[in-house]
Amino acid sequence: MCPPMESDSLDFECIFEDKYISCLKAVPGTILNQTCKATHRLSNEQEQRSTRLICLEDATWSDDDLYTCIPFCGQLYTPSNKSSDEKIEYETVPWSVGLYRQNNSHHDEYFELICGGTLIAPNLVVTAAQCYWEEGNTDKILTNKNNTYKVAVGKYTSDISIKENNFTQIIDVGLIYLKESYNGSSWYYADDLAIIVLYTQVTISDFVLPICIDWSKQYTVPNGSNGKVVGWGKTKMIETSSILLKANVSYIDKNTCRDMYTNGFQSLVTVDKFCAVSPSEQNINEIFIGSSLTYEHGTLQFLTGIVSVMNPSTNDLFAVFTDVSHHIQWIHRFVKDFTNVSEYIVL
Repeated sequence: MCPPMESDSLDFECIFEDKYISCLKAVPGTILNQTCKATHRLSNEQEQRSTRLICLEDATWSDDDLYTCIPFCGQLYTPSNKSSDEKIEYETVPWSVGLYRQNNSHHDEYFELICGGTLIAPNLVVTAAQCYWEEGNTDKILTNKNNTYKVAVGKYTSDISIKENNFTQIIDVGLIYLKESYNGSSWYYADDLAIIVLYTQVTISDFVLPICIDWSKQYTVPNGSNGKVVGWGKTKMIETSSILLKANVSYIDKNTCRDMYTNGFQSLVTVDKFCAVSPSEQNINEIFIGSSLTYEHGTLQFLTGIVSVMNPSTNDLFAVFTDVSHHIQWIHRFVKDFTNVSEYIVL
């Protein structure tokens, strides 16, 4: 048999005598086709070549020069890279996720938006633990009993019943993992983080894809750096926004943020937090808990923070964020256990 073909960035398809077989057990005469995984693409320097390899009689492959596929994450689509057959009715953000809970007070099957979230893999969403935590409940692994929870990707409005685009997807929740040390307001919302494992994977495209995560912690964000918060929320003009909101915010490290307050709010800026503020003229003064704050490094957007606590006394969007870099190892554990890990790692 030829050496087994495995890759974190490539998909392989093997055919022998007109039948599909495992590429781990390729015998002479097997034809292997290679393609980049849905979350990867060919590097710009690499030209498309023949995708076909053949297992030879001497149990070697006819070519060992496989594609070099780079991660496909953290990219906002632009008109120039839209596929010609994809019709976009409403603008969305590829990694923005709406989290929904069934409201039993309605006679029909009604799901209300409870939080924002961020897609980090086709079957994983990161959000704030408080979205699912209940006082007195010590269980940090939650099941989706009676299909109470759903998520939506590719959404513009907050109404789950409206499918704005043909890439809008509604997915059932499988399991919810709260950070083990999270204990709500009594611990000042420290470790306010949760991972949602979806029942099925979302379909990845230019318009629905994961955010990048700085697994190796190579990037730093200086004070005053501008990032972007995306999620559903409230504005000064209307009580509840039904559309996806975007706000530019300036980064404030935790020590500087603590020094800004003497009214007790500083106690909410725990060791795993930082702050950010947007100018009041942006007309946004509240956004859903669990929404993402991203920063651009190179040409890709990276998840930097998760909205955890809002300051209602300010006239602008001022929030305390859970610092993703503080929880990298914990998040990585789920990516490793529930996905082909390295295809979502940008080093």
